Amino acid sequence: MTTLVVASTRHGSTREIAERICTTLREAKGVNAIVEDVSAASKILDSVDAVIVVAPVYRNAWHKPATAFVTAHQAELDKKSLFLAASGGSPELDAGIRAKLDTLGARDVTYLRGAVFEDKLGFLEKLQIKVAGGQYGDFRNWHAVEEWAKHVGTRGAV
Repeated sequence: MTTLVVASTRHGSTREIAERICTTLREAKGVNAIVEDVSAASKILDSVDAVIVVAPVYRNAWHKPATAFVTAHQAELDKKSLFLAASGGSPELDAGIRAKLDTLGARDVTYLRGAVFEDKLGFLEKLQIKVAGGQYGDFRNWHAVEEWAKHVGTRGAV
């Protein structure tokens, strides 16, 4: 049995979260887990038993490639154990985004703090953060990431 950890990322920090989830599943739970970019994940979807999609929140929405992946493969994902993780710089996940994620049929949905590095952002992204009163920094809580991975490892991410 194999778990696919799908990483949808724009600047790389969410991929690091996906990799930590994968490593924790392997080391703490003995799960055969692999990480794949969202753009290539559909190629191996039929060969896995569980799927964890990890994606950032951008412009008050879950990353569009992740949403497109889950929507396009909904029928196949309904036959697997599906888990969703959103990451972002805000202290909490917006209730509207959470409500949308809750409609995607996952066994568990979580929010994990991410990282927002000014030097990786373009002008418009920096402007949006300024207007929203956001902050730059690495807010990732690796202990929380590992604990969630262990949790989903007991709920069907096998």
